[in-house]
Formats: sequence, C-alpha cells, structure tokens
Amino acid sequence: MKLKISSVEPPESDELEVSIFGPGKGESVVLHLGAGRWLVVDSCIDQQSGAKPPLEYLRRIGVDVSRDVKMIVGTHAHDDHFAGIADIFEACSEAIFVVSDALTTKEFMAQIAADAEIPQLSRSRAYREYSRIFQIAESRKKDGFRPLRRGTESLRLLSFPAENGVPAVTVTALSPSEQAKTRALKILASQAPQVNGRRGKVSQLDPNEASVALWVEFGDVRILLGADLLKGPAGCGWKAVISTHFPDAPASLYKVAHHGGESSHYQPVWDGLLTANPVALLAPFRNGNIDQPQPGDIARILSMTNRAYITASGSPTPSRAVRREASKLGSLASNVRELWGRAGHVRARRRANEGDWAVQAFPPAALLK
Repeated sequence: MKLKISSVEPPESDELEVSIFGPGKGESVVLHLGAGRWLVVDSCIDQQSGAKPPLEYLRRIGVDVSRDVKMIVGTHAHDDHFAGIADIFEACSEAIFVVSDALTTKEFMAQIAADAEIPQLSRSRAYREYSRIFQIAESRKKDGFRPLRRGTESLRLLSFPAENGVPAVTVTALSPSEQAKTRALKILASQAPQVNGRRGKVSQLDPNEASVALWVEFGDVRILLGADLLKGPAGCGWKAVISTHFPDAPASLYKVAHHGGESSHYQPVWDGLLTANPVALLAPFRNGNIDQPQPGDIARILSMTNRAYITASGSPTPSRAVRREASKLGSLASNVRELWGRAGHVRARRRANEGDWAVQAFPPAALLK
C-alpha cells in the first residue's frame, strides 16, 4: 500500500484506519471501518487550542461527522478518556453511544442525579459528561432508535457485511466481565446517595476495572483496543478476557492498555491475542507526579515489539520548575513550549488481505524509545 504522507488525506473506501490522539488532556482513538464509516473511542482536548482532536481531524479530512460516525464508545469514567466526549456525541447526531455496563446501573444513575449536592462528584468532569450524554441520548429517542447502549463482555456492538470490495466488519466488546459488573454493583449499592437523609461516601470504584476493551475484525485483520483495562482481579480485567475470548486469529495492532502502565500488563494478552511484533500505539499520561509509561514500562513494551509509537514523548505538561527555567530562555524556548499541551497523532492504515500496516507519527508523536 502506498503511504499517504499528508495528515489531511482521507483513507480509501477499502482501507482500515486506526488513529490515536493524545495527551493534551486525554486519549482518543478513531477508526475508519471502510465505506466511509467511522468509530470514535473516548475523547481528548488539546490544551493549547481547546479543540477536540478527534472531531477536528475527521472534519479536516472531509468526514461529515453528523452522518458518518456510527458509534462512540466511552470506555470508562476517567477524565483522561472522557473529557469533551459529550461535545463529540452532540456533533455526531446519528451515532450510538456505548457506555460500560458496570457504570450505568441505577446506583450509578443515583450518583449522577445527586452530583450537584455532592461536591466530590460535581468536580468530576467525567460525571458531568455522563449527565450531558444521558440528556442528549434521551432527546434522540425516536422510532425505535436506541442512542445509548451498554457494553459488556462478548457483546457485538457493530456488524457490517462485505460489500463493494469492502470486507465484512465486526466490533465486539471484550469487557467488563460479569464479575466486574457484580463488583461495581456491590460498591455502588453500598455507597449510593440517598434521596432523603444522610448521603453515603463517594464511590471508591476504580473505573479502570470497568473499562470497555474492544476487538475489531476487518476482513482478515484483527485489532485489540485495550482502553485502561486492568490485569485483574480474578474474574475481571484481562484475566477474564483471556478466559472468554478465543479469536480465530491474533491482532496485528494493539492500543496498549492504560498508557503502558504495569497494572494493565498481562503477558497472556501479548502471547495469546497478539501477533509477534505487533504495531503498538499508546498515549502517555501526565498528572503531577504520576507519569506513565515509566522507563521500565517502555523497556517492557519494546521487548515485545519494535513497532511501538507514542503520541507524545517527554513531558507534554511540564512542572512549574520546568516552565520557570524555560521562561528564562525567552524566544529560544518557543519550540519547546509549542509542544506543551498539544495532542499528538499516530495513524495506522492498511487494506485487508494484503500488505502490512503503514504507520505515520505526526508531531509531537514519535516512535517509542
């Protein structure tokens, strides 16, 4: 396949595309499923411009997002995956929105309804995004159209037959597992706000446990999108996926789970669900002293593949000390400051039944090293 250099060149009708954006603030994956059909997973915000890179990119390559985006998946309720996602849903007026089945129980809805009265929740962007998403979905219900769907293990979310040279496509949720949903239900039920009387504590549920990981099939090509799914505990996370998902062929591209962190690394995923030396895509996470991937994480990923890409290297959100030092450089620091808060872009394309992935990294994205 001829490599298209321009970031504004749209894919061909029979081309599969996986684009990852981040961090700015957040992480988002955009997929072309052939025939002008698009899937958006999560969201991010460019901290310099305030733009939502998934929307900006799709519009730049000529996609009519109101018509051509078929589905949006919000993998879990963390700001770095959910910031700005309600804006994306609002713009994509014919899309179905998928949420984790573990985070749409009546107990979770009760926390959403009470967010104005619980300061910790009202400060969470993810919960505010959920509230707006539910309002948009409610306004779009018509003629049997269900704009909101719950993702759970082994559930087929999208399916398109082969047509006009474009291969058959399926998108399947791999998680959350039944055990993960049970754990979430117990935690939320024990701490749910009460309508009258003393309110309980804010839930201690880690939304990563309830992440929606995805398996995509495009002809003979397989893709694994890992969200922020954790390795366990037993019956949950990747341990559950390995025990319930038995594909006919391994994935040649992996969106690395949880920014490459150790808590989401599960070796059987690399051994059983991925080809040798797969294309690996990830976005870093920076928040105060929390920094992923760590040097050890990078070394581990590079021991699995020499085709790993990251949407931004170094620290895209520098500390105050770094900013103070850079400010002393005046105009000499302008090139460095230009990258701060910018969402990088890695794009991988290929056709089914022929060739390999053609991968491009648009600054500040780069090969992982």
